[in-house]
Amino acid sequence: MNIEDLANLGEALSGLGVVISLLYLAVQIRQNTRAIRSSSYHQAAEQTWHYCLAVAQDASLAAIIAKRMAGETLAPDEWIRANSADQALVYGFENMLRLREEGLVDPDVWANFLENSMADDGPRAFFRAILATRPGPLSKRLLAEIEALPDRPLEATS
Repeated sequence: MNIEDLANLGEALSGLGVVISLLYLAVQIRQNTRAIRSSSYHQAAEQTWHYCLAVAQDASLAAIIAKRMAGETLAPDEWIRANSADQALVYGFENMLRLREEGLVDPDVWANFLENSMADDGPRAFFRAILATRPGPLSKRLLAEIEALPDRPLEATS
């Protein structure tokens, strides 16, 4: 084997090394993308979970939310609590919508999240009323998504 053959062999090996490196990089990018998607979804869903947990753990907040959903007049301190809770919930939904639009949340996960959160007209009407007063493109797109949901009657539970 002469020096030219060794040079050709070295060039072939370096080319193979580049191909292997590119394949490894592609696998790493896919894994990183999955991790980012999972983390993004978790963070967005966690915002809504915190809202639900706050309402479940605080009877007075739950009573204020029920009062607001029933269309009753709220005292100023009740309005502040209800409005703060509303904004936290809306931000969670808007964040999830944005992540879905960016491809970071699977469309089926988004549809399941939205349809189960708006299972009947009570939450849907409540949410429509909040979104109708909010400016901005995310709120308008979220309202359109809610309006596009199919009507689903409540099922009786025993």
